[in-house]
Amino acid sequence: MTTEELKKRIESNGFAKHTGVELLEAENGTATGRIVLNPIHGNPIGSIHGGCIFTLVDTISGTAVVSTGKNCTTLSANIDYLNAAIKSKVLTAHATPARIGNHIAVIDVKVTDDRDVLIAKASVTFYILRDK
Repeated sequence: MTTEELKKRIESNGFAKHTGVELLEAENGTATGRIVLNPIHGNPIGSIHGGCIFTLVDTISGTAVVSTGKNCTTLSANIDYLNAAIKSKVLTAHATPARIGNHIAVIDVKVTDDRDVLIAKASVTFYILRDK
């Protein structure tokens, strides 16, 4: 799939669209996307909600797998929140493959903000779906 086709796929995903996930680029198992932050992304302590960050991670890592021509579903994920995104205006996720096999894919993701602060890192494992 081209980046433009993948962008349309994300735009058709109600939750990712509602959250504001934007795909910037994707090809050959890598992907980069972002969320431009606003008050709906916050939590009660004034930071960006962890669920918002995880939505960005899950969406962009899945898109990295799909950019290889495979469909997938998330099996598991581990995310480490390293810095609070309190003064952040934009979060960007960079997804790279650790391994993409016939049945399982593992994607590593780093999330940074507009000040280049490392906000989170994650490893997401996907099950490769068989085509009908």
